[in-house]
Amino acid sequence: MKEFFDNLISTWWGITVICVFCLAVLILLSALLYRVFFKRFYDMLLSGIAIVVLSPLLLILIIVGAVKMKGNPFFTQQRPGKKRKNGEEKIFKLIKFRTMTCEKDNEGNLLPDEKRLTKYGKFLRSTSLDELPELFNIFVGHMAIVGPRPLLVRYLPLYSEEQRHRHDVRPGLTGYAQVHGRNAITWAEKFKLDIDYVHSISLWRDTKIIFQTVGKVFKRSGISQEGQATMEFFTGNHEYNVLILSAGRRVELINCFKAARDRLKIDGKVCAADITSTAPALYFADEKIIVPRIDDDGYIDAVIDACKTHNISLVVPTIDTELIKLAQNKDRIESETGACVLISNMQAVEVCCDKRLTAKHFDDNGFKYPKTYDEKTVSKTAEFPLFIKPRDGSSSIGTYRIENKTELDFFLKYVKNPIVQECVSGKEYTVDCFCDFDGNILSVVPRWRMRTRGGEVLKGKIEKNAAIIDDVKRLLNSFGFIGQITVQCFLTDGGEVKYIEINPRFGGGAPMSIAAGADSCEKLYRLLRCEKLEYSDDYEDGAVYSRFDSSVKVDE
Repeated sequence: MKEFFDNLISTWWGITVICVFCLAVLILLSALLYRVFFKRFYDMLLSGIAIVVLSPLLLILIIVGAVKMKGNPFFTQQRPGKKRKNGEEKIFKLIKFRTMTCEKDNEGNLLPDEKRLTKYGKFLRSTSLDELPELFNIFVGHMAIVGPRPLLVRYLPLYSEEQRHRHDVRPGLTGYAQVHGRNAITWAEKFKLDIDYVHSISLWRDTKIIFQTVGKVFKRSGISQEGQATMEFFTGNHEYNVLILSAGRRVELINCFKAARDRLKIDGKVCAADITSTAPALYFADEKIIVPRIDDDGYIDAVIDACKTHNISLVVPTIDTELIKLAQNKDRIESETGACVLISNMQAVEVCCDKRLTAKHFDDNGFKYPKTYDEKTVSKTAEFPLFIKPRDGSSSIGTYRIENKTELDFFLKYVKNPIVQECVSGKEYTVDCFCDFDGNILSVVPRWRMRTRGGEVLKGKIEKNAAIIDDVKRLLNSFGFIGQITVQCFLTDGGEVKYIEINPRFGGGAPMSIAAGADSCEKLYRLLRCEKLEYSDDYEDGAVYSRFDSSVKVDE
């Protein structure tokens, strides 16, 4: 026996037998333990080899892409990955080669996909070379070589329970749906194929898919859906529930959301949250939710619990004091619940919530605004009348007109953290603005504040003033807002637009603009369904609205 083994390891046929035997054992173990171990092992091994072998090609594509795209050759976007143990999808940053430019129209909105897709980009997509950087996603464990393709994070709240099983495994560079139609099949067919793959992963099936993928790439088939640059947006197959935070007296806003929902024949509820059960808006919502105060440590946890309990698709803030906290926790809320939080980026929110930073932004970007004084030297340099307010104030609370030095000295001590500005004369306007989730402007509606009480508008007139609209568009583009934005400004007697403040949320008078035809509630539902919207000024010019109070019996 010893002589046999000596001959076995010393002759070419013996070594061949050993190699074949080891290979057979490896294949057998791979087949038996593929899903639990070898799938990830091969992903890491093969992607690492591919990165090394293809590094010259990757370098060439980086250089050519930088030239063709006039800048960054990479496109990155957050995508949902494999579910964690708690059942929530892990969000990772997908990296691809850029195939579309960032060209915008005269209004500052991104052009349609098919107009931004370049010839170079079409070549990358048709050859699947745009997918090569995903090898790094595979190597670090975000993705697999074979699996359901990673889709948009915003689709998460649109899935049925069955469709969410596509996230039981890592998303793939290629997949079963990719080799059976790619982007040319319907969403229903795509999900059916993805779920079928998840339930029947095997070494043989993954090997077959890889070879089929190579064939598809050479044939360049299934790149796009008919009439689309790529694949049409997934619009979902279940209800859209909206959560209005700090609902308070926002009865009009809740009714606007309900009217838009019913008009579009959308399934879903409009839920309202507040710290007290006596808030009147709660009694007009489909569901009422009690949450802690905004400054409570458990506030964000309560919002997350409400989103999970009521399957919320959209979270809508309504008061300034919650904006910073929501902006800080936007990513956490969205990743843990799948809901979209209607809040702009942290930098924009911080600037808007601090009146002195707002004034600095106006100054740095060439916008007119009331002359702002240093509170330490204002008594020596100011010309009366003046206007004083808190730097972080809201709803005109703590705002006062000052006529003389005596009043100035008093209010400088009385108002906490004050900002002092000139008192501007002219017509005061609120401009209701709306931007999509990518920051594209969809509507700008100036309202003349004909009559106010305690900072709230009582009577307003819609005015399509071109000077205000054009200047406000320029202001919005300097920030990159999303969602509803409320801009306060004056049109001076000299025809200048002077800005007072910006509130990145729904203003109390926003239902006036909605009633006039600039229905941002309807637009939000359409955006949740991933519809592509364009800028529109199709609202009633000259419409006058007068607001009133009403009563509702509440629970104590």
